[in-house]
Amino acid sequence: MANYCDGVQRRDFLKAGALGAGLSLAGYLRLAHAGEVKPSTAKAAIFVNLAGGPSHVDTFDLKPGAPDEIRGEFKPIDTKSPGVQISEHLPKLASHTDKFAILRGVSHTLAAHDLGSKYLNTGNRPLPSLEFPGYGAVVSKELPGTSDLPPFVAIPNTPQRAGYLGVRYAPLSTNATPQVGKPFTVRGVAISGGLTLEKVARRQKLLGELDTLFAGYEAANGLVDGLDQFDEQAYEIISSSRARQAFDMAQERPEVAQEFGATNFGQSCLLAVRLVEAGVRFATVSFGGWDTHQQNFSKLKDKLLPELDQGLAGLFKHLELRGLLESTVVFVTGEFGRTPKI
Repeated sequence: MANYCDGVQRRDFLKAGALGAGLSLAGYLRLAHAGEVKPSTAKAAIFVNLAGGPSHVDTFDLKPGAPDEIRGEFKPIDTKSPGVQISEHLPKLASHTDKFAILRGVSHTLAAHDLGSKYLNTGNRPLPSLEFPGYGAVVSKELPGTSDLPPFVAIPNTPQRAGYLGVRYAPLSTNATPQVGKPFTVRGVAISGGLTLEKVARRQKLLGELDTLFAGYEAANGLVDGLDQFDEQAYEIISSSRARQAFDMAQERPEVAQEFGATNFGQSCLLAVRLVEAGVRFATVSFGGWDTHQQNFSKLKDKLLPELDQGLAGLFKHLELRGLLESTVVFVTGEFGRTPKI
């Protein structure tokens, strides 16, 4: 039986429902005390954002029995999971369907890219009067990690914002994607421009002395106090060998990097795995270009689907190899799909 994200199993709901009372708090506590509710195992998450509205009817929800103008050009193929078929252009993912579930019943009515993206990246229908926080910001607040690692990293960026939680929970954006055989550095984590750890430490000591001098002013100024918190976190991250090693793609063996594909998306997936392995709580990977109003089939089969196939297959495979699959939630979604008629 599969657990829900909060640890409650389907059979638990059925047991409570059979009593005609639903699952009350008291009923839940009784089940938990009896050992019938298993705790959640997730400690981190990777959110893959396919911006542009990927065509679900050509990827994970083909309609092989539909008329020509609906089912499209692509053929379904069998997967490792009996009865589950996906697109012929996702053969690597077809061998990993035991590691993920396909949700084919999710829908909404916000037919605009920006609104749909905000909805899917926050779980809340957008409002003009309020900016909701993205999932990564919520995780950063509720499940803080170690101080020497950024809790929320976006590769290279993300539509998820800190929203009303405040900039303290905003993501660290890499603003670039790693490439095979090339050094990869992230501003704010890597030391460059002639700086050394010793110089950074001296500057931090001087800053601490200035903070003591102006302590009275800081106590009366919330903004300065907030900036001081950012400074302390930045110093811990930049002086942490663990953080620098997590972002150092050269640490991976070339044969491992090649398994993810020599593409921006593939290498971003590898970086996301490395970050979760190091202890980062939430990582997002952005892969755009899915707004295929024109040349849909050629764009999908020649570029988008092969890159997605290899990158995601590598991600699932190496999460499992590194013992992280059971403790990492992986979400892959666009802001919406496509109308079924071409």
